[in-house]
Amino acid sequence: MNNIKIAWRSIWKHKAYSLINIIGLTTGLTACLIVAAVVIDELSYDKQWSKGDDIYRVISINSAVKGEERQAVTFSGLGPSLKKDLPEVADYCRISVVKNRLRLGEAKDGVAFESMRAEPTLWNVLDLNIVQGNPRKFVKGYTNLIITQKIQQQYFPGQSPIGKVVYTVPDFGEKKACLITGVVDKIPQNTHLRSDIITLDELPPSYDEMPKPDGAFTFMAQYILLKPGTSASAFTTKVNNWYKAKVTPKKPDYLFQFQPIKDVYLRSDLAGGQRVQGSMQNVYIFGAVAVFLLLIACINFINLTISRVFTRAKETGVRKVLGAGTGQLMMRFLSESVLFFAISFTLAIVLYQFLIKPVESYLGHALTVSLYDSVFLLVAIVVVLVVSIGTGIYPAWFLSRPQPSVIFRGKASGHIQLNFLKKALVVGQFAISVAIILVTLIVHNQLDFIGTKDLGFDKNNLISIAFTDWGKTGQVFKQAVKQLPGVENASISNWYPTGGAGNMSTTIEVKGEKVNVFFIQADADLSDVLKLQLKSGRLLDAGTPSDVINADSAMWGSSKETKDKAAIQPLVITSYTAGFLNAKLNVPVNFKGMPVGIVKDFYSESLRTKIKPTLIMGLDNPQYGYMLIRVIPGAEKQVLTAMSKLYKQFYPERAFDYNWINDQVDEQYKAEFKLQQLFTCFSVFIIFLACLGLFGLVSFTVEQRVKEIGIRKVLGAGVSSIVTLIAKDYLWLIIVAVVIASPVAWYAMDKWLQDFAYHITIQWWVFALAGGSAALIAFATISMQSVKAALVNPVKSLRSE
Repeated sequence: MNNIKIAWRSIWKHKAYSLINIIGLTTGLTACLIVAAVVIDELSYDKQWSKGDDIYRVISINSAVKGEERQAVTFSGLGPSLKKDLPEVADYCRISVVKNRLRLGEAKDGVAFESMRAEPTLWNVLDLNIVQGNPRKFVKGYTNLIITQKIQQQYFPGQSPIGKVVYTVPDFGEKKACLITGVVDKIPQNTHLRSDIITLDELPPSYDEMPKPDGAFTFMAQYILLKPGTSASAFTTKVNNWYKAKVTPKKPDYLFQFQPIKDVYLRSDLAGGQRVQGSMQNVYIFGAVAVFLLLIACINFINLTISRVFTRAKETGVRKVLGAGTGQLMMRFLSESVLFFAISFTLAIVLYQFLIKPVESYLGHALTVSLYDSVFLLVAIVVVLVVSIGTGIYPAWFLSRPQPSVIFRGKASGHIQLNFLKKALVVGQFAISVAIILVTLIVHNQLDFIGTKDLGFDKNNLISIAFTDWGKTGQVFKQAVKQLPGVENASISNWYPTGGAGNMSTTIEVKGEKVNVFFIQADADLSDVLKLQLKSGRLLDAGTPSDVINADSAMWGSSKETKDKAAIQPLVITSYTAGFLNAKLNVPVNFKGMPVGIVKDFYSESLRTKIKPTLIMGLDNPQYGYMLIRVIPGAEKQVLTAMSKLYKQFYPERAFDYNWINDQVDEQYKAEFKLQQLFTCFSVFIIFLACLGLFGLVSFTVEQRVKEIGIRKVLGAGVSSIVTLIAKDYLWLIIVAVVIASPVAWYAMDKWLQDFAYHITIQWWVFALAGGSAALIAFATISMQSVKAALVNPVKSLRSE
């Protein structure tokens, strides 16, 4: 206790030194607490299910296609068939998360929810805490609806919702009656199946069948529950052998894998339709940055503490003369270290409470772990205690080492060792800082490349109305939209930009290998609406009957007349497709259709994905699909208001659900934009901490060299020469840091860029800019104290004590 009192007096006496240490440690600890909460939340996904060790998502692999196309969906009948034929399967459930609109409250277009759409077997696979009703008992004739307590309190305050019927606001088809059969306390936020409500439906018997002899099938997301103790690898082999036997003598085109549900959120490389997904890579990045922040704060503390060895030398000497041993002195200085960390940790807890809500808002969901969780808080306290002792033990040993005879002669030992250690720590700090700056710059450049790259179509001023059933009034509505002031053109399409390479595909053989080619089916106005650039030939023309095919029979018609027409169906293809298929204008390709026009390549998917063979087919009157509307710049608000009213006139029971295509394009890179923002924030913190430590070091350097500076001024040295004298000792350390950080950052970011099929090349000037920025910031920090020292009157600095 006595050591703590003395440590407190020392902290209070040396306020500037203490403030620098506390600010640095508080910043590092706060960042660590927040990042730790985020990382723990990321790692907790789908760990809460009691049967989680035995639940697997089915992955299907199209083994007949080059590159083995993997999908997180499979034959709708796979689960029922496996349960019937293989004893290892305890149960199955077909689950997907979709958007649903329900007529609740006063909302004109209903209330939009994320809905976990499943079948009644859900209760055998996932466990949820039921607080009202008996939702396990499926009520036939309705879609069974399960809501959370939060929704109950919001829309059914003071009453039981069980047995109430609410209706959907359909995107297409008729509205559906949903019977509320239960209330759960909540649906976990930390699941890739995150949703607001649950809807259960019994699927028709046809969905339980495996592919029919004619090859027709339905794909759905599916989860398998294995019996405890079942080996997943052995089961996978057994399933693939089972499927191979089931489709004999035909060679099976599909293989199956089983992904543990606990891996789905963080380890999915095929999460196309998965609304909630994370990245293990980002977890590593966040964890590393948090460690770096704390490491720099600890380096600052070590540097500043051992820099005061000359200031504390007489204190050490007096205590040794009075009988204090090295162990006692180390405990004295360790107490000071622990107290610094205790004060900083207390302040970090306070800052955490202010900052965690904005962080949750930024992430878009509440974190599942709180600092007030006993385990988290206990672990945090233990870690801080260990770090404080680990950080303080070397400075404590170093400060307690000098012998009294050496101290009182004015010569502290270990000067060379001290200088080397300080320089090594400064290099380490700035190497981390430069690496973070480099990462931030490269991520920014890649996103700038993505934002400015010519996508082959005009994404601006383009509206997409959600997929719907246009019925027989689709073309009438489209013509009415085209007449609205501010509308350039419109098109009904089964596909929309960012919606994949096409709305359907077929497998063909090219140069002895099977590959997928993709079709975009739309009316003849699509090319004009997208502003595709014609390179040769012509575009499809709605006025030419042969250019469009009946939407109901396109590509899948079975009559001879339909097949004959499809064989010469005019197509518009991309330049890449023409080269890939060696296609010529007005010459039928080796599958259905004949190219009549070639357009410049357009990127219909994220730039992470290599462009695919794409063909545009004209439909005469699409009944289902999206509507793309090209708007005149400046008329966006006017058009949306008029189009909303028009939509309600034609489809009064539906919600006017639309998106701007440029927003959807940007949404593809949401994770990268967040990564850039986080690295920008982290780089500011890291540079701040590095400069804070440098500021403290320079302050002590100036303090030790005050007489030297005074003598130099008397001999005629100017302010600039004194600043240069002090700065040069540190600036060359920044150069060493740049040399160390550059190859490490280049290697890491080169790996990151490989995730993009189209990416920048890392240029030399990025390293020059990062190193120059670090050097400039360091020089500015050094100059603040150096100039102040250089301006001091020599009379004061040379005055004898």
